[in-house]
Order: sequence, then C-alpha cells, then structure tokens
Amino acid sequence: ILGNADPLHYTQLLPGVQTNSEYDAGLHVQGCDNGHNFVSLGDVPVYNASHLLGFFSIFNASHFPAMRFVKSSIKASAANRLGGTLNMELPGKQPLKTNGEFTIGPMSSQGTFRMPIGKSDALYVSLRAAYLNLLYGQWLKFDSDEIDYHFQDYNVTYLHKTKAEDKLWFNFYYGDDNVGMDEEDTESTTLLKWKNLLSSIHWEHYTQNDTKITQSIYLTRYNNRMGLKLPSANFALPSHIYSYGYKERIESERIKTGFEVVLHRVKPQSPEIYGKFPINQTPQMEEKSEEYVAFVEYSQPLGRWMLDSGLKGSIFHNSSEHRTYYSLDPSISVTYKINSNNTLRASYGWQHQYLSRAGFSNIGLPSEFWMSSGNFYKPQYAQSVNFNYETFLFDGDYSLSAEAYYKDLYHQIEYNGNILDFLTEAYSLKDVLLVGSGENYGINIMVNKRTGKLTGWLSYAWGRAFRRFDKFGLDKKYPAAHERIHELNVVGTFRLNERWSLGGTFVYASGTPFTAPKHFYIMNGQLLSEFGEHNANRLKPYCRLDLSANYSLKKKGNFESGINFSVYNALLNENDIFYRLKIHESKFYYSPTHFLMKILPSISYYCKF
Repeated sequence: ILGNADPLHYTQLLPGVQTNSEYDAGLHVQGCDNGHNFVSLGDVPVYNASHLLGFFSIFNASHFPAMRFVKSSIKASAANRLGGTLNMELPGKQPLKTNGEFTIGPMSSQGTFRMPIGKSDALYVSLRAAYLNLLYGQWLKFDSDEIDYHFQDYNVTYLHKTKAEDKLWFNFYYGDDNVGMDEEDTESTTLLKWKNLLSSIHWEHYTQNDTKITQSIYLTRYNNRMGLKLPSANFALPSHIYSYGYKERIESERIKTGFEVVLHRVKPQSPEIYGKFPINQTPQMEEKSEEYVAFVEYSQPLGRWMLDSGLKGSIFHNSSEHRTYYSLDPSISVTYKINSNNTLRASYGWQHQYLSRAGFSNIGLPSEFWMSSGNFYKPQYAQSVNFNYETFLFDGDYSLSAEAYYKDLYHQIEYNGNILDFLTEAYSLKDVLLVGSGENYGINIMVNKRTGKLTGWLSYAWGRAFRRFDKFGLDKKYPAAHERIHELNVVGTFRLNERWSLGGTFVYASGTPFTAPKHFYIMNGQLLSEFGEHNANRLKPYCRLDLSANYSLKKKGNFESGINFSVYNALLNENDIFYRLKIHESKFYYSPTHFLMKILPSISYYCKF
C-alpha cells in the first residue's frame, strides 16, 4: 500500500494482533499494550518504532532478509517484556554481486543497495524519505490548519566474515521526524520532533561441536520534544530513553544459556514552560538504572513429545531512587506431534517488565514516554497460558491454526490525563497515571492458502482485555483503551499473469473504548469538563478495504521494473479515530475525528537490479 511493504502492518493483519486505526502504528498483541512489546533490529531494542499517521514503521523492509515474530514471549531467552517480540534480522549472506532496489512514490521514496567487498565483506545501505506535503499538502490538514511533515530513515550494515565459522556485523540506524502546524485562530505554532538512533556490533562463532556463540554490544536511544508556541509563552514536553547494553548467547542442540547487562537513562515526560505564564513547574529528573539478566533453556525430545523448559533471573536496580527488584521467571512448553500434519502445543510462563510506557495519546504522536521501575512504579509482571493447534491440509496447500490464551497482568499503568494537565501548578505524573491489574483472554483462528496463483489468509479473533485500577476500586474492571472484541482479516494476493499481480486486504473490527464527558462548562474563562465512567463508551466498528496492483514493465535476468497502483480505504468508510472537543464560533462540539482523507490513491515506480 502506498508503495510500501511495512513489516508492522503485515504483523497487524495476523490473528491475535489487534487491528489499528489510522495514526497508530503500534502493536497490541493478545490484549497487551503497545509498550509491552519488544521491537528490535538484530535483537537490539528500538523504542517507539513508528512515524506519524501510522502508515510507516521505522523498518525499511528491503534492508532485512527476514522478520521473526512471536506473540507470547514466555521463553527464558526472551526480553523482559509482557507482550510479543518482533525482530528484524540483519543480513547474513554476502551478495554474489552488486544489487539493489528502489521505489519512488508520491508520499515517500526508498532504496536499498547491497555490495560485496572483497571475498569476505559486504555493505548494505538503505535510505528512505517522506515528502507528503508536495502532493498531499492541501489535504494534509487538521481542523483546516495545514500540517508540515517529513521524516527520513537510514540503515547501514557492514558484514565481515573473519573465518568460515565467524561473522561480524556493524549495524547503524538513524531516523528523525519533524512536524509543524500553525493555527491562525490562536496564533500558535505546534512543533513535534523525535529521533531514533541505534548502533551495534555483533559477533557470531560456531565451535567444532556446532555450539553457537553470539555476542553483542549496543547503544539505542529515543528522544522527542513536543512544543507549543503562543504569543505570550512557550511550552515543551521533552522526554528520552537511552540504553547501553552487552549480551552473550551460547546455543547447543538442547541447551541455550546467556546473560545481558543494560544501563538505562530515562527521562519521563517533563513539562517546561517559558514566558508570561503564572506556572512554576518542577521538571522530572533523569532516572538512571541497571538491568541484569541471566537465563537457561533446555529441550528434551520424548518420541512424539517435545519438552522445553527455562528459567530466567533478573535484577533491576534504580540507582536514582536506590531501589532494587529481583525476579525468577520459569517457563515450560509441551509439544505433541500427532502426525506429520498435526501439532498440539501448551505453554506456561512468567514474565517481568521493568520499563513502562505511557502517554496521553496513542495516535502516532511523540507523546508516549518511558519510565523506570522505582519506589512508585513497581515492575509489571504477568503469567501466561497458551494452547495452540496447527494442521496442514490438501498436501500442504492449506494450513489451519487455532490458539487460545489467558494472561494475568499486575502493576499495570494507564495514562488518565490530557495534554493540558501540565498547565497547572499541581501537575504530577502520579496524579495522571492509573495503576492496577488486568487480564487478557481470547481465541484466534486462521486459514492460510500457501501455494498456487491465489495465496493469503482469512482470520478471526475474539478477545477481551480488562483492567482494574486502584483509583476506581479493584472490585470493578474496565475494558482496556485499545480493546477490540471482534476482528476479521482477509488478505489475498493473486498472480494474474507474468505482468500483473493483484492484492487486497479487508479489515472489520469492533470499536475501541473511550471515556466520554458528561458536562462542559466555563469557569473564570476556562473551559472545564466532567467525564463519565472510565472507558464506558465505544467508537463505531472499524472497516477498511485496501487494493493494490503491480504491473511489471520489464523483467530480464536480475533486472525488474514495474508500477504499483494502490488504493487505501477503497470503500470510502469514515472510521472514527477518537472523540474530541471542538470550538467554532462560540459553539461547542464533541464529535469524532476521522482520517484526513476518505480515500488515498497512490502510484509508484519500483526497480530491482
């Protein structure tokens, strides 16, 4: 769609991964929050992996040979997260000769270049840039105010083979976003800037008995600065997270062990106010912490049975608050291979998460920030149970998979404020964060056609995600803000002939909950609102059809070029994204906000050489 193959959007079409609306490129896996996932490049974490509008993740798909996605990260070797794991694997093969590919479209352009260097080295470079305003500027508006937006991504990977058994990677990623919007009515300017940077070195070695040893050292960081300029004052909401880490893995046929040491520097959302404004805020201090992890996994085949067990130990020390947490997370998985086509699996495990993410918006804005566990924000943890069944039909042409899951969640955090809260002297993160527990459960079914001219899948998911908060009393539960009870996804591609290939996705999902206001009133010239019961209302169901077609212009040897035609939201359905208060000519409206355009057609040129 729009000339882009996006790994995150691909993942969102899988059962058990929630359908998202526009502006949101996050992942909600088996009822978990987006901040519960571990998203990585070469197993190095990437924080806030999305761009504005939700159309683009930070992953330039052509740079990476494979993507690995796990819905429930209960294995001992998994990162300290409660949700899923998505990793973009680094290129590990040296190209035989120089090659690459690029795409030029109306919203963005991207390209990847692969070059062998000598007999043992290779260089991979990928670039991407967005320029939405050039062609879509007159439609890229919010309440009639034009939005100026652009971003850029850079990926560089250098591969060196020291011996037949050794590989060495140098990997680098950088991306930044810039958004500006001028509002004539209030004479204000909104500025949003956020950046990602990742740098890592990886070493892989195989011993004579086929034991695999990998070591990595890395730096990854994310920082943003939201700003609002008014005639009388300037406001800013900066935050950042830096992580420096070292990890080692040793893998043999049945045993896998490893350890990791990570140093975190985290600054939560910290209001800054300058100018003629009667507020004196105390900024949030940067939090320094260390995370130590060690694990062991063991696999034992028993005929048709396979037993996988593991144990992970973690120590998290918040040196800024002088607080230390310890945890032991066991996991066990039993697989029964009924025959060559049918497999059953049951899994159980504990997970801990020491870094939490929150924010007053999940619509692709840089308003979500990270926090370290300490005296007030205790580590999140969960226990999970999963049951899976998979069968292959008609000589493997089709596959059918079904799964059921249940997850208990503890020490959950949800933001209950809005962007204007920090304009008061009494503003405190503790006052706008809800703390409590939760539970997720559901079933997912998928039928997948794997071969032939027509391939794709049909999936249905039913799931509930509830939360209980100390503030409202733990005897009552509320649906999580991202919950969609029912979801239907249909994905298909059809190879018409040597020149034409067609594709389409259809999504239908229940609406997400929101908290609606009961009253609006004005006091001392200030607009105030009184809200009703937490998440007691829902948006209308979400429905979207996307269509695409590729036409091959030329294909000879390793050279291929063509044109991609695509239509986003071909049904012209106005999907509600969120409700907001609107003020126009002294009248007040509380109504849903929709995407900027009802339909988004695109045409792009692609070339592979």
